[in-house]
Parts: sequence; structure tokens; C-alpha cells
Amino acid sequence: MNQHRRLREEKLDEEAETGEEFGARPGKLPRRTDRNEVMTRIEDLLVRLSDHQGDAVQGRIEDLSYLVSDVLPSHKSDILRILVECIATHPMQSGAYATFVGLVNVRDYEFGAECVNCLMQQLLKSLHGAEWSMARSLMLLLGDLVNASVVTVGSMMQLLNDLVNVCEEDKSPQTRRDFYAHLVLGTLPSIGRELYEKREMALQMLLKRLQLYMNKDRRAGDGVRLLRIWGNGEMPQHEYLELLWQQILRLERDHWIEKQLLRPYLAFDDSLSTALQHHLPMLEPPGYQPGSVSYPRPWLVFHLFELSDSPATLRLPEELDIERHVIESHILQILQLHHLERKTCAELLSSYIVSQPNVALEHCIVEVLLGQMLQLPSAPYLTINYGSIIIELCKMRPCKLPQIVAQAADILFTQLEFMNVSSFDRFVNWFSHHLSNFRYQWSWQDWESCTTVPDLHPSAMFVRELLKKCMRLSYHQHIVQLLPQSYAALIPLPPDPVFKYINELLPGAKLAKQLLEAIRAKSSALAVGGFIEASTELDDDIKINVMMQTFLHLGSKSFTHVFSIFSKFQPVMKMLAYNKANQFSILVALSEVWVNNDQLQLVVADKLLKIQIVDANVIVDWIFGQKEQLTHMYLWELINAVIKFTKNHSQNNYVEEQQLPHLGLLLQIVQKCVQVVTEHEEAFEQKCTDYWSDWVLGRLQGLLFNYIDDFRLISFKLNQIASELDNSKRLVKLIEGFLAYIQ
Repeated sequence: MNQHRRLREEKLDEEAETGEEFGARPGKLPRRTDRNEVMTRIEDLLVRLSDHQGDAVQGRIEDLSYLVSDVLPSHKSDILRILVECIATHPMQSGAYATFVGLVNVRDYEFGAECVNCLMQQLLKSLHGAEWSMARSLMLLLGDLVNASVVTVGSMMQLLNDLVNVCEEDKSPQTRRDFYAHLVLGTLPSIGRELYEKREMALQMLLKRLQLYMNKDRRAGDGVRLLRIWGNGEMPQHEYLELLWQQILRLERDHWIEKQLLRPYLAFDDSLSTALQHHLPMLEPPGYQPGSVSYPRPWLVFHLFELSDSPATLRLPEELDIERHVIESHILQILQLHHLERKTCAELLSSYIVSQPNVALEHCIVEVLLGQMLQLPSAPYLTINYGSIIIELCKMRPCKLPQIVAQAADILFTQLEFMNVSSFDRFVNWFSHHLSNFRYQWSWQDWESCTTVPDLHPSAMFVRELLKKCMRLSYHQHIVQLLPQSYAALIPLPPDPVFKYINELLPGAKLAKQLLEAIRAKSSALAVGGFIEASTELDDDIKINVMMQTFLHLGSKSFTHVFSIFSKFQPVMKMLAYNKANQFSILVALSEVWVNNDQLQLVVADKLLKIQIVDANVIVDWIFGQKEQLTHMYLWELINAVIKFTKNHSQNNYVEEQQLPHLGLLLQIVQKCVQVVTEHEEAFEQKCTDYWSDWVLGRLQGLLFNYIDDFRLISFKLNQIASELDNSKRLVKLIEGFLAYIQ
């Protein structure tokens, strides 16, 4: 054993004994520990290679390579398994893992061969098993193994060409060909320079094949139009593959010089260059079988900030710079791995910022988080996931992040008129939650333009819905005190209940008084039901209105109060709710009492559904009977809650797929929406912007996107609805675009 290696092992022992470097694991040499302890230590070290700090990673790689060399014969399969798991979760650190494999390969050629074969087997397995993210990660590692002198350049070029062959399949769907094109293009930033120096002609031929596909054989489908967050051309929105292709062309013009990726193998070039290299085995991509797998759908990438939005001391890469792609990939990797752990995620993002002091990473992080949150057809994670991570970042970096978030919110506000309605709703939900964590402090004067526009204009609707959400998280008077007087017209009315039977002259006022006294005297449900039945002079509609007004009036202090009353008097409610007309009357009474409180209407209607007082289709009829209210968020929140409840209920009770109740409910909602929109368009005079139709059609599109898989089962009925529409071109365009997207 040479002196250098002995010092390395002594250092490992000291670190393990003190716990300073590797998690306080027992400090003995691997050969003197049991199998589980050795593998735990190796796994811990492999995970630590994902660090953003290049200098620290280099030392860990060398330490780990010596450690593994001692235990390799008895732990080879376990080491390969852990390596595959690590690259799956940390693909952007492929350079570190490739360097580790390269250093071990210098000492043990057989390990290098087994590692290459293992990775190729995993790649083929992931392609067969539709594990698309895994396939991308493995390709990044294989590419960096070329840089680490483990894999020959020629065999890597052959693999890339084999993958591009799929792009030239005439009968394959575009989603399949796009995925394989993206797989190849995503690998080129890391190995482009190596291919350029050693196989320039072959690289040029590969790019020409890709160019032929991108410019001639490929077209963005009609459904991609529905994925645009903004309807105008001011905000940059790029189809994901087209953007990456343009970035690769820019990288080619720059002679494949890329400086953002972590390349620790450069520090070990003298050692790695002495190793024997391996040829990748031939890989035949799985053939296309209709209906067998679902390939990734297209998505759009938008960039919120311009170069002038970042400080002069920091550099924000241009949108066509490959560096922007690499940075965004790093951020997305952290988000994907830790989106449920807001503090850990924020800490890792903050660490990434520190590792790149000259780059405007704060802007990139806010842009990626908001971009994913607003993404169509749906965000990968819940809105609150993104919001909580942004809040943690603001707390960790209070000098910069809050200002950048405010800057982003201002940019989004200026583009509200062109924003997709689904993204608009998520913006409202996120920003209300964000403000609630910062005492609702905001420069409201900067948004005063919203006070002089029509009521249904997006900026006025945004502020109105935002204030309603803030009041859910706080209370009415507190929010009112924070707003300038100029916002008076947009401030919601106090959310107090309206009990109309205070007026004793109204029909049913006598019964209301009897019920109030009986319930306050803690009378039984049977006694209360007796009072209602004894009022023979009143028809069912008035009886129901009196009953519900009384219940809601007495339970107005809290959800707990009203739910307790419902629980006690549920038999009375069921007695009267024996048909759909009576159930509709129950909901009408609800909207009368809580006319100024959207949240109470939403929660109570949902409760009435769950305790089986009203049916789902009755709630839908009630919602679409309120035409002017259809522009409000809360009714569509209720529609989604009704669909989810019906869907979950039908899944718990086995039903044939084509007879699932929620499919009929979805069809009813679409038909109702088509009906109200066509009636509105027939009566609307084209003298001004039809904001009402914009809101309703936007929310219908959001509903279609929320239940893509369910609507696919009844797509033939959607097609029939579109074919029967003669007077609404916008509806036809929406439904046909959605069908093109899902098919």
C-alpha cells in the first residue's frame, strides 16, 4: 500500500470516528466491519456525491473510490444497485458518479465492464417499462462515462444514432418520437465537446438527422395551443423540445463549450486517461405497440424575467443559452426529490445559489417554481408545495428573495388579461397564501389600475378573488383596514348571514319562530319534524326554506355548529329532501343565507352531498342556474369537489367502467356549460369584450384538463357534442383542441 493511499484511509478512519464528515458512522476499516455497515457507509458516501460544491465532491470521490476498491469483490452487485438508485434521484450530478466509476475502473477493469453492462440493461428496462425519467438519468451518466474515459466515443455515438432511428419511424406517434429526440438532445450538452473533438463528422451527421426531424417531420399538434399560459405573444413561451433544439444549435455555434455542468473528472484526467475503455453493447429500442405505454406529453416552458430584470452584478443566462437549461434542470431535480420537504428543499436551493455567486439563480429559482405552478394542463405538485418552498426561501434569504417574488407577482399581474383561467386560479391561491405569511403587506397602490376597469376584467377579478381568499385565511375587517380607499368597490361585503324570517310578515315566519324556540330548548329531531309536518298551510318549498334558514342561522357561528345541527336533524332533512325539486330548494336556501360568504356556501353544499341530503346532479343544476355567479372561483371549486366525491364513491363500489357515475356527471357538466354559453352568445351584443364567456370557457378547459383520463373514456360523446354545435365557434375550437391533445 503506497503512502498516499494509507493517508487516505487514515483520514477516513478519523472522519468516521469523529462523525464530522460522514454522519458519525463507526470508525473501522471496511474489511473489519460487517456487510450491512459497509454498505450503509458506501451508500452514504455515494449520496453525498450529489453536493453542489465541486471541491468537496472531488475529495469525496477519491475517498470513496479507495474505500470501494477494498470491498469490491464481495459487494459489487450492491454497489451497482446503489449507483443506479443515486443517479435516478440525482441525474444532474452524473459527472460525479461517472468520475467515481472511472477511478474504480482504473484499478478494476472488470468492474467497469459490469457497470457499463448494468447501466445498459437498466436503460433498456426503463424504456420497456415507460420509466422515462430513469431513462434520461441513465443517458446522462452514460454520456459522462465517455468524459471519464470509461466508455468509448464510437460506441456512444452508435447508441445516440440507434435512439434517433426511432424519430424516423413513420407509424410511431409524435409523443414517442419526441421523447427519443429529447433523450438524445438532453445528453449532448455534457458530451458535445468530446464528440466534437473526436467524432466531428459523425456528430454533424447526427445533428442533420435531428434537424430533419425537427424542421420537416415534426409539427406542434393542435392540442399544444391549449397549453399556452398566455394568449398573447409578449411573454416567451416555448415548446419544450423546440427550445432545447435551439439551445443545442446555439451550443454548436459556441463550439460545444459549456461551463455550468459539474465536471469533477477533469481534476483526475491524468489518472483516468490511463484506463482501458469499454464498448457499449448494442441497444435496440423497444418497438411501438399501440396502447402499450403512454409517452410523456408535450409541455411549454416560459421565462418570466428578462436580462434587464436581474442586478448588473449578476448574470442571468439568455433563454437560448444552454446554461439556462442546465440551471433549470438542477432546480427541477431538487424540487422533484424534496418538494414534500419544504425546509430541506429550500436549504438545497439556497446552497445551489451559494455555489454560483455570479449567476442570478434567485431569479431562475422563482421563475422555475412559478412556471411549474402555472403549468398546463396541470401543475406536477400542489400549489401549496410551491408556495411553502418560496416562503422558506424568503425566510432564508430575506435580503433578496422577497423582492424577486414581488417583482414576479408584478409581472404576472400586468399579464393577467392574457393569462389562462386555470393558471389565474392557481395564481390567486398561491398569492393569497403567500400574503398570509407576510401579514398581508403589499404595495396595493401599484395595482390601483384594477379599480377603473370593468367588473369582469381579469385584473379586477383577480383582486376581488384574492381578497376573498385572504379573508378565508384572516377576517374581513383586518383585510379592509390594509387596503386604500380606492379599492372600496372591489372589497367583498361582510360575510355575515342573512336570516330573512326576522320579518314576521313573511310566509313561514311563524314556523321559523317555532323552530328557533324548539331547537334552542334542545327539542328532539322528532319534535322539530312534527312542527314542520303540522304546518299544512305551507307548501314544501317554504317549509324547506324555513328549515334550512333556521338551521343555518343557528349554526352560523362556526362550521362545527352547523354540522352539529345537521347531524342531529338529519332525519328531518331527509324527510323533506325526497325529490330533486326539494333538494334544489335546500341549496337555494343556503345561497340566500350565505349570499355574501362563498366559503360557507362551498363547505355546506359539500357537506350536504356527503351526508346524502342532496344529489350531485342537483348541485350541478343549482350551480349552472346561477349564470352571473359562474365567473366566480368558488362554484368551480364546488364542481371539482362534487366530481371527486362521486368518483371516489363509485371506485369504492365496483361498477363497470363505462357505467361509472362520475362519467355521467362530467358529461352533464359539459352539456350544462355548453347550454349556458350558447344562450349567452346568442344574447350578447358584440360591442365590448365578452369577459363572461372567457371565464366560463376557461374554467371548462380547466375541468377537461383535471379529468383527462376520465374524459378520454367518453371522448366520442365530446366529439358528438362538438359536431352538433353550430353557433359557438369558441366552444367547438375548445373541445376539438382538447380531443386533439388527448388523442
